[in-house]
Amino acid sequence: MPIRFSPEQVNRYTFYKQFLTPEAKGADPLAVVKAVGPLRATPPTTPYLSLWARMRRFSCQQLEEAMYQDRSLVRIPCMHAKLYIVPVEDLAAYYQVSKPLLSHVLESLGSLLNDAAVSWLDGQSFTVRELVQRVLEVMSTRGPCTIDELAKLLPELNARVFHDPEHPEEGYSRLGTRLIPAMCAQGLLVRARPRGGWRSDLYTYVTLSSWLPQVKLAEMPFEEALRRVVARYVAAFGPVTIGDISHWFGGLARRQIASALMALRGQLVRVQIAGSQGDYYMLKEQVAELLDGVPEGDPSVCLLPPRDSYPMAYSSSERFLPHPYQDRVFDRVGEAAGTVWWDGTVIGTWSLQFKEERIAVRFFDKVDPDVLALVGEEAQRLGDFLNFSELDIELGHYPEPTTSEDEGLLAILPYIDPQVQPSDGVR
Repeated sequence: MPIRFSPEQVNRYTFYKQFLTPEAKGADPLAVVKAVGPLRATPPTTPYLSLWARMRRFSCQQLEEAMYQDRSLVRIPCMHAKLYIVPVEDLAAYYQVSKPLLSHVLESLGSLLNDAAVSWLDGQSFTVRELVQRVLEVMSTRGPCTIDELAKLLPELNARVFHDPEHPEEGYSRLGTRLIPAMCAQGLLVRARPRGGWRSDLYTYVTLSSWLPQVKLAEMPFEEALRRVVARYVAAFGPVTIGDISHWFGGLARRQIASALMALRGQLVRVQIAGSQGDYYMLKEQVAELLDGVPEGDPSVCLLPPRDSYPMAYSSSERFLPHPYQDRVFDRVGEAAGTVWWDGTVIGTWSLQFKEERIAVRFFDKVDPDVLALVGEEAQRLGDFLNFSELDIELGHYPEPTTSEDEGLLAILPYIDPQVQPSDGVR
């Protein structure tokens, strides 16, 4: 009979395993990413804030050194065709598993990825296959380039193409802005250091063969790749269901996932979570940790950035986020807002305004003064990391679910210094 755990046990353990408790914080970006799973890389600030929440004394330079100097981490399109940062040693595995899922990205380019000629302004024409080779030749000699820098050398990249050939009413886009990301999806290019610093999305691109010459994408069979990334996922987020795994990888067939789990059966064990149906899978080596409980310590808070991988890693987040608050965290396509966590449970959301140097926190319910003070301290710590000189912290709560729209104003409190304890919670 499977071992049975309470949701509270699982939440606290996963929270700890995600390096989110004070005693679990990491010191090395590569080690953290290996343990907690791929970091969502859009918007550009997200991976930095994800590591800030999980590391002691994190600096932006640490991630940049791992990505652009050591080149032990790399930014690639994979799950759901979104950008993630993954360990270079796992790049081939994520590429092989994601390649079928990225096919719709390539197919959406229509004629851009076949031998059909694209008309150019002076009446000449060229094939995109020819242009791909020219892009690779330029990059092999010039090194990392932005799309605009490439377009100065290859003006064909400025050709206008329909954003969607089946819906011409949606207008045009530049060929370069479609072709270069598609070459990343094909494993020909990778994104390198952006121009403009860690908050910029003005990426440079470089050939994979020159940036990471040791990586051979085609040499890893799909089945081996799937086993590897499934094992990584279970280690980072388990206990999980087959549905969770399918959700994470963007719709892999259940039979493929079941086959990978069968191949990993020597490493896995099935468990149950009270109040949830079905079996969950986790690593055998982690069961003892979960049974023993996480290291003793005071309950802790953390602020995870929008689109952080952790809240979006499961097909259902109800074990750590009550159902009435789902719509306040996830948008229509399942992207998560910034989340406020208390001892493994989501208790609110937060948002960041760089220009105004403002951090606004919204609790789902009224909170104790101690929690209020800890969240305020964490927001202050984030402001220090961001080098805000005039940080404005707003702490408030959402209106009651039954409140009418006319009465739907948020209750707002300014940040209260922890040395001056409030006499009541947010009200």
